[in-house]
Amino acid sequence: MSNTSVNHTLEHLFRHEYGKLVSLFTNRYSTHLIDKIEDAVQESLYKAAKIWSYQPMPENPSAWLYRVANNQLIDFLRKDKRSADWEHHEGAIAKSETIELELPEEKAIVDDQLRMIFACCHPVMKPTEQLMLSLKLLCGLSIREIARALLKNEEATKKAITRAKKKFKEEVGELQVPNGDDVETRISEVLQVIYLLFNEGYKATEGEKLIRQELCEEAIRLSFILMNEPNGDKGELKALIAMMLFKAARFPARMDGQGNLLTLENQDRNLYDEEYIKWGWDFLRQSSKHPGTSVYQLEAAIAAYYTTAPTYEATNWKAILGLYDSLVRLKPSPVVQMSRVVVLSKVKGPKEALHVMEDIESDIKTNQSFNALKADLYAAMENWPKARVFIQKAVTEAKNITERRFLEKKLQSWIGK
Repeated sequence: MSNTSVNHTLEHLFRHEYGKLVSLFTNRYSTHLIDKIEDAVQESLYKAAKIWSYQPMPENPSAWLYRVANNQLIDFLRKDKRSADWEHHEGAIAKSETIELELPEEKAIVDDQLRMIFACCHPVMKPTEQLMLSLKLLCGLSIREIARALLKNEEATKKAITRAKKKFKEEVGELQVPNGDDVETRISEVLQVIYLLFNEGYKATEGEKLIRQELCEEAIRLSFILMNEPNGDKGELKALIAMMLFKAARFPARMDGQGNLLTLENQDRNLYDEEYIKWGWDFLRQSSKHPGTSVYQLEAAIAAYYTTAPTYEATNWKAILGLYDSLVRLKPSPVVQMSRVVVLSKVKGPKEALHVMEDIESDIKTNQSFNALKADLYAAMENWPKARVFIQKAVTEAKNITERRFLEKKLQSWIGK
């Protein structure tokens, strides 16, 4: 197997197995061992990358990673026999050393992940801590990815995650799925985690790939795990799934054959995944049977308009703007307001859109997407000097290689205008 193939497989495995293994071992051993558990899972992936580069991958790579990570944890506990963790798990450790350890059944793994999802969103944790922990422990996102997802400083995010993990170890205790009303108090944070995970996959913070499909698939998979929880069958969850499916349907058309970004205007709609679109409609209809209108229902409807318009020119911008007007009232975040500006420019023109951008500039002016949008609006007004200034700012701020290449190409096309 080539190094490229191995790296691709490992990336896929990392995103699909990281949260599973961290959840499984945390439930088996202790929340106190969360740092060692993360280290063990990461070490198993490091060993896999090293070994599988020169010898065939095992028939069941997930089980291989599980055994390697478990052995790593046992080694740690054996060297630290004075700890309470050793005493608590001594019998299980001795047993696992004398038998061939097998990966648990899929249902047991799913149950462990469900427990971890709700543990990360435990009431003792502040909302931001819940999000950070979930993105780190369940999804394996890097500090930089989490900082970008939450619009926070990278160094501050690192310190906040360290504090959150300390609280998690000391106060969460045994992992368990809450009952009745307790589910209601945590479900909104769980959905927010899944939403942020999907967004990071839809438009990656860094690296060579703009789309990290494995993150989006993981977000959808976690959503279906929640659907299996009796108290998790909510309208908001169904709407979130609908939104993700509508957006995921466009994946095959978002890049050209050379790996260059294609904007919505230039995408081949014949490549959109019709099956995903059908599922999206099904879940959106199901969500409408529940009372009230949620943020996710509005976002799903917006995604549906974008995805199902027969052509870019036929997009119903006025209807989308109406949905964004409602969304901003429920969720007045800078990112949502910026997305509304894009649609506003289609309905009322770039001058009006630039005027509205002034209201959110102080909150998001160092954001790459903000400066790229501002550049596009000035270009639409043929104010090329200002358009070049802002597109250059966006290029400087771009961490994703594919996106930077797209912005640089646009800048080159504007030189001399």
